[in-house]
Amino acid sequence: MIGADVNVREARDLYLASAGFTTASYVDPNFIIKVGFITLRFKNPGLLPMHDLHHVATGYDASLIGESEISVFELRAGWGKPLILFLCCGSLLIGLCLAPRRMWRAWTNARGARSLYKTTIPYEELLAMNVGELRQKMGLEAG
Repeated sequence: MIGADVNVREARDLYLASAGFTTASYVDPNFIIKVGFITLRFKNPGLLPMHDLHHVATGYDASLIGESEISVFELRAGWGKPLILFLCCGSLLIGLCLAPRRMWRAWTNARGARSLYKTTIPYEELLAMNVGELRQKMGLEAG
């Protein structure tokens, strides 16, 4: 997990680089999900920047199980739009089959947390915080 005093923008960029992603996907009209040999395309709901900050705050990676853990977090902490609810439920089902204990741990870790999907804090302000401050705003442990 990324240290609490690391800047959120820097942590986001490290997360994106480690996952092979870029911020270009934030403005792409399509939202693409690959599960094995299957590629699913949806209209981009515009929430990917906040989703990526969820990864930064929780420490869950972009692997199949990591995305399932984020889905559990988002289901418990706030899913934002119906498409996100749909995707989270599908990802949760995969996670429950592959790593049920990790899904349970993600569920218990999200107790009392708030997602960023409905935050009133501007994105640039979130990026200027350190990871500990972001975690605190989300109701996660500051450490």
